Amino acid sequence: MDDILGSAKLGNGRSIHVATLSRQTIIDAGAQHLGFGGYFLFEVASDQAVGSIDVLGKVASLEAAFRLLDIWQEHRVAA
Repeated sequence: MDDILGSAKLGNGRSIHVATLSRQTIIDAGAQHLGFGGYFLFEVASDQAVGSIDVLGKVASLEAAFRLLDIWQEHRVAA
């Protein structure tokens, strides 16, 4: 992970992140079809192998990434 913009704990040893990812990390995650630039939404579980991630998708823009972070923050405050 090169540049993590934000993270949220989901419980059960899982967390979700928005970050840029290195080319090799994207390949290792089997997500090369998404391209190599930009910000990605991905999940990490404590029971996965070290360095193993599940890429859930690519964030459409930096503004969308920040909006996701705002939504997470609003959810944390409400919880």
